[in-house]
Amino acid sequence: MKVQVNIADPLKIEESLDLGKTTMFIGPNLAGKSLLLRCIFSSITKAEKYILTVDFNSVGECSIDEEFNYAIYVDPYAVIYFLYDKYKSLFEEEETSSKHSSLTYVREDVKGILRLAEIRSLTRDDDLVQAANELNNVLTQISEELKEVEHEEEVKYIYPLKISVISRGIEWKDAFGNEGNSVNNLPPSFYPSFIVTAALYSYALSKKRVKVLLLLDEPDAFAYPSFAYTMGRIIRNFSNKSEYFYTLIITHNWDFYKGMLHDKPLNLRLFKCSRNGNTISIRPLSIDEWYIPGLSVSAVLR
Repeated sequence: MKVQVNIADPLKIEESLDLGKTTMFIGPNLAGKSLLLRCIFSSITKAEKYILTVDFNSVGECSIDEEFNYAIYVDPYAVIYFLYDKYKSLFEEEETSSKHSSLTYVREDVKGILRLAEIRSLTRDDDLVQAANELNNVLTQISEELKEVEHEEEVKYIYPLKISVISRGIEWKDAFGNEGNSVNNLPPSFYPSFIVTAALYSYALSKKRVKVLLLLDEPDAFAYPSFAYTMGRIIRNFSNKSEYFYTLIITHNWDFYKGMLHDKPLNLRLFKCSRNGNTISIRPLSIDEWYIPGLSVSAVLR
């Protein structure tokens, strides 16, 4: 999957990249990774597109030689859904009003997570069941591995919060038996749980033999390390099990990275983004390299 990148502002990125079915970009803050992801997403013109966060303007000019049926974009700004949930009654009053105001645009931005309900409606029930089984298989594998090394106490943290998306909001249940239908009493860690749900629905959709591209900007944000690692293994497993499920991912998280690389994943490419002034360069990294720039600093400085 080849991508041509031409971005002039606010940073300069001119690259020709050969991406994998699963691709990860790493690099420091302010190194243009989010710009790159948004440019690629904006360049996809024939797919049905979903932004599960705040809408953004297109940036730069990118071209991609692969066609997709669906493209789904998520970044940490999805936590702004907290505002929609807190002021839901106010937004619903605005929604039913015949008079639209600026609040209409705010409402659509802060309820971006709920666009996943439409993706859920496109899937088949049997495929959702299969996707849930695949997810549970990964959880079982990790649980057994933790027991083997006598760290069973970590099992409850590998997937601490499960989220389902319904037409008017979300439902959640945590590893301790608590449940609810509002995020107002949840920490920002509902975001990585939401990412797992987005990946599950996207994978299930791809089982209809339609090409789905899931673009994730820091899916591991707010995640406890063991949860970040588990999320990486879940997404990697989905990618390996469906020839129609593609992912482009930005990460700063060593645990998520290790989860994605578990058991030599198929068709994975890794790139490092670097910045010199206002110019960004992107180079491929081998998944066998022992030193991963940035992610390995704490190991070499111990």
